Amino acid sequence: MGYMNEIAMYEFEAKTRPVWSNKPKIRSAENQNSRDFTAIVLAGTRRDDDPVAALIGGQFKALVPICGEPMISRVVKALAFSGSVKRIVIVFDEPELLFAACPTLQEEVGDVAIEVKPCADTICCSVDAAIKGAQAEWPFLVTTADHALLTSEMVDKFCNDARSRKGLAVGFVERSYLEAAHPGSKRTYLPFRETQLSGANLFAFLTEEALPVLQFWRAIEQKRKKPWQLFKAFGYKNLFGLLFKRFTVDQAFERASSVLGVDARAVRLPFAEAAIDVDTALDYEQVSEILRMRETAAAALAY
Repeated sequence: MGYMNEIAMYEFEAKTRPVWSNKPKIRSAENQNSRDFTAIVLAGTRRDDDPVAALIGGQFKALVPICGEPMISRVVKALAFSGSVKRIVIVFDEPELLFAACPTLQEEVGDVAIEVKPCADTICCSVDAAIKGAQAEWPFLVTTADHALLTSEMVDKFCNDARSRKGLAVGFVERSYLEAAHPGSKRTYLPFRETQLSGANLFAFLTEEALPVLQFWRAIEQKRKKPWQLFKAFGYKNLFGLLFKRFTVDQAFERASSVLGVDARAVRLPFAEAAIDVDTALDYEQVSEILRMRETAAAALAY
């Protein structure tokens, strides 16, 4: 389950701050039935060493504008404009700065309710707190604020495929898609017998059966500086089997499910850009170029 580390792009620290929330607006019965996911967006806390935030001399990567719009705004709108998300919880320590950077965000997303909740000690604790604070509005979709290429189509594909599960679903993209569409993109891949997958920063916690994943994740976070303990936690045979490509994707996730005590499954997405986030200055340049190409294509179609 090393792919969990891909979500760990933000450093969280505990802050004592009030929870900001808008008043949820009434949605039609039709939308209530089709929109079932509560989305959690991990937007991070203040940092002095983030290479992307440093591009504008800031301390919050989530607020960095890309092609004229803060990254987090792009993510929130992709979620809200999908047919799967009814509510969005943003985990961020400075709600005032967030809405100063995105002053029309609530207006743009219409009747999808937005909340902002403070970060906890770690990413795992932040997800746990967001789930528990959302009044059991299962299922939950977790993503990150630097997923600037996320689209509503990606969200719906992932959610539709994840709905058939009971525990945890994790989004991936096959290497072949990435190399065909963006051959210069440097990504981290997990090796399996039949393919290589890169994480898409999309996680579905579908029922309460998924909660043990957070407990396991919390233990792993505490052991991240002790590799031998990580091997012990996952099982030597499992990790070496993955390392030497002995398992298919399904076999690897069956083993992970056994370790976690949760039904964990991979969702393969046919979108190369679902695996491209903004971790570095080079990522920022690549994502900016992709967004410009999207805008040019959209303008040509509109014409």
